Amino acid sequence: MATIKINEIIRKFKSFTDLHPNINSFGCGDLDDLSQDTHYYPYCWILMTDSHSINYSTDNGYRSIEYNFVIRIGDKRNLQTGYDGIAGIGKDNTLDIISNTFNYVLDYINTISENTLNVFDDIALTDDINIEPFYNEDNGDVCGNEATITLRVKNDKVCITPFTV
Repeated sequence: MATIKINEIIRKFKSFTDLHPNINSFGCGDLDDLSQDTHYYPYCWILMTDSHSINYSTDNGYRSIEYNFVIRIGDKRNLQTGYDGIAGIGKDNTLDIISNTFNYVLDYINTISENTLNVFDDIALTDDINIEPFYNEDNGDVCGNEATITLRVKNDKVCITPFTV
């Protein structure tokens, strides 16, 4: 099997998003690329701003690659007042969004970890994962959760691309 590339991993995230019953759109790139006019809520956005690593082992050289991504799930706030009768983030549906998007991020983590849908074959999650909420983005209307994850894949490309001098 060939080494799994970044574009293939992004397509796997898209495939899972398409299967998810609660997430309505998908995209990837920088936060600057995330425009509220181009998606439906809730959305999944994969940030690709972190560096990637090729790991060395004395046993077999550079045989694994670790890709770093941020899974970001956001939803639009409903600005009605007195939503739940709770002060602070309970005054509208922000508390529900934070709760729901946390669970949606868990759906991605569990699906990758367990490969329950056979979407993330030959990909392993590494390290602990922190899920962090974000508030008041896109003019204060969007909040949600994001998690930085590291995915390890095999580096099966043992030959070198031919060069001419």
